[in-house]
Amino acid sequence: MSSPRPAPMTTSTDELGAYSEGELLDDAMSESLSAIEPLSPKSLKAISNLARYKPPPDPYPFPEGRSAVLVCLFGSRSGDNLNVLLSTRSQTLRTYPGQVALPGGKMDDTDINLEATARREAFEEVGLPIDTTRIRYLTSLRPFLARSMMLVTPVVCFVLDYSLKPELNPSEVSDLFSFPLEAFLTANPSHRVFHHPHPDSVLEGKTPYHTVEDYPWFDGRKHRFHAFEAHPQPIVGLTAEILIHVAMLAYNRSPDFLLRAPDEMSQRDLIRRAMKEPKFHEFRRKWREKRPVMEREGKL
Repeated sequence: MSSPRPAPMTTSTDELGAYSEGELLDDAMSESLSAIEPLSPKSLKAISNLARYKPPPDPYPFPEGRSAVLVCLFGSRSGDNLNVLLSTRSQTLRTYPGQVALPGGKMDDTDINLEATARREAFEEVGLPIDTTRIRYLTSLRPFLARSMMLVTPVVCFVLDYSLKPELNPSEVSDLFSFPLEAFLTANPSHRVFHHPHPDSVLEGKTPYHTVEDYPWFDGRKHRFHAFEAHPQPIVGLTAEILIHVAMLAYNRSPDFLLRAPDEMSQRDLIRRAMKEPKFHEFRRKWREKRPVMEREGKL
């Protein structure tokens, strides 16, 4: 995705992804956490759980067909909850217009790793600075397979500087809002995690807060797609699935609903199965062919 302004690289690119054991919860971060809005023991534990999670090695070294999203967390005003930053995609976009998404996009040749991709895209879309001091890396998750055959890697960060002001790129994002991370572990609209009213359809009992649909994927095996009602739009599909898994890591528990369809493949097995499909490799071949054109047009 393109941006009319250069990203303010206040952090050396050499620092992205170069984190030593224990660095993510060092004294400096502890001091920063104590200096911002007070965080509850539950929120502090959730941050600790994420920072201590060590993602497995990435078995997919090819850059084609890779993308990353930034799961940007910050404390609620009370400090009781961790909120996640979400955007509503512009109605002018060719794909998924008007849907809720995490900031992110395709990996460029200039990105040294997928964390760099997530941070660059978050700057281009919503103006979050590329700054590892004020927006601290916590962890990454295994890649998720999108229906397009894109591999999407979630990169989880925590905002330490609450003075940061988002600056939306209207060509890509029409709205920005937050939602409690723990809310992705419950189907109960009366759960204590909610501090803002639900959409009227939920309050009136016309629409459940959480719904699922099981769709056939490879070999007729079904994959479960989750939807959570929210303002201004429901949080659905891959975005919802990613956030359920981030919440499971943060709060060290399973959701109070059934996560998977019967006989559903894990994401790891799903990707392995996808790699046997001609469509998977065709998607990457077309990606390679498009890159020179996109570079000439200034889209990369």
